[in-house]
Amino acid sequence: MAIRMGRTSGPESTQRTFPIPFLGGNPSPEDGRTALPVRHWRRKISSFFLLLIVGFAFVHTAFAAQLPPVEAVSLEHRRDLGMTFFVTAMLFLLVWAIFNYLQERHPEVGLFAVHQAVYTLFGLASTGYLAHFFGAGHSLFAEWTAALLTLAINVTTLLFCREWFKLYEPPKLLVRGLMVLLGASAVLMAIFALGFHAVAFFGNAALIEITWLALAVTAIAFHEEDYPRRWILQAFFVVACLSNAAFWLASRNGRTTSPFTLSELHMLLANGLVASGFFVIMLKARALHTQRTAQQSFLDLLRVQKKFEIEKELKKQAEVQAQTDFLTGVFNRRCFVESAEVELERAIQSQRPLSLLMFDIDHFKSINDTWGHAMGDIVLQQVSHLIRDALRTGDIFGRTGGEEFAAVLVRTEGDSAFNVSQRLCGMVADAIIIPEGAERIPVTISIGLAQLKGRNISFDELMNEADQAMYAAKKAGRNRVAVSA
Repeated sequence: MAIRMGRTSGPESTQRTFPIPFLGGNPSPEDGRTALPVRHWRRKISSFFLLLIVGFAFVHTAFAAQLPPVEAVSLEHRRDLGMTFFVTAMLFLLVWAIFNYLQERHPEVGLFAVHQAVYTLFGLASTGYLAHFFGAGHSLFAEWTAALLTLAINVTTLLFCREWFKLYEPPKLLVRGLMVLLGASAVLMAIFALGFHAVAFFGNAALIEITWLALAVTAIAFHEEDYPRRWILQAFFVVACLSNAAFWLASRNGRTTSPFTLSELHMLLANGLVASGFFVIMLKARALHTQRTAQQSFLDLLRVQKKFEIEKELKKQAEVQAQTDFLTGVFNRRCFVESAEVELERAIQSQRPLSLLMFDIDHFKSINDTWGHAMGDIVLQQVSHLIRDALRTGDIFGRTGGEEFAAVLVRTEGDSAFNVSQRLCGMVADAIIIPEGAERIPVTISIGLAQLKGRNISFDELMNEADQAMYAAKKAGRNRVAVSA
């Protein structure tokens, strides 16, 4: 098969032919990196036009191939219409690739855009339409441009396929083989530049067949499975390789072995649009798969994050429960003692004042016996809340057991600590606790006060002093404060 370099414009126009092999398209993208459609309607519209273009290419090719010789004469009159359709379709795919590349900056989409641009220009050159734009005075330049495009399409195919195949992890040896073929294409361009045109084109034709064979072998040797499924790519490249070989052998014999004769334009439509359309469909399928995977990953992340937040909240609640008395909501004995020991150590090291108060609700057993344990719980809650709210933020307060409570007054000793104790006694005594349907319950507390006064003692010793003072207050008549000697 040959291509015309320069368009026929009259009886005196000259034509120059170069052999062209059947050329293929390029493969699809890697996992997770395809540009995702921005809008749902945009995906539907682009998919519709894509399928329309590919379908029209098949119908147009098949129709033209089956024309009888008598009707084939009129086919030339529709050449302009065919090329207009070809260029429009290829430019649509090119714009799609550029748009997606600018969105996501994925290299395989950018390489596909480059391949589309080169193949579209190659189609214009191979059918003579490119020479029409240069004019009659630049026919040599048009021929050189077309020739270089013929040599370049194999390079863009290799670059795109090599980037696409990375997703499936082909054997490294075969990947190196693709690099060797890229180097061979560069050598052929150098040979063409030196003036050995026939050698360059014959070598390019053979190199393209070797390239498609290498691509098919590399696809068959894929190690990893991904989306699209590797068997789809394997089937495509094997069929493309066999088709290229059949058309190439037929062109070498000057006739086709097929019952239908395909013109250069029809070959261009079938090769360019069908192959490129297949690759774009694979790109879009990969994009949709990636989008669904990303959405699922996002939902999984939300679930994990929600689970983490729940576990964090449960852990926080467990920690609070481990530190808090379940009835009154203040520190339990263990947490109170741990916090008080830390504060006592700080006070000893920095020579700061510190006081410890021990509380006991007077006649609490009588309250339980008279009004019941439920009312006893209410008394515990209200007394503890009164004391907690009256203390400063930095003070430590907790329930040490039964009806007993304790408080550490930070940076407080002497008259200040005693006044605080007296005030707490008065607040509890003045509190109004009335059970439903009964009279007011009189509630008072006895307080024992122990002070650090610069000594180096343990918390147990200090607590024992406050405890002894508290029992002294109870013996002295209750509802009062006793200070440890």
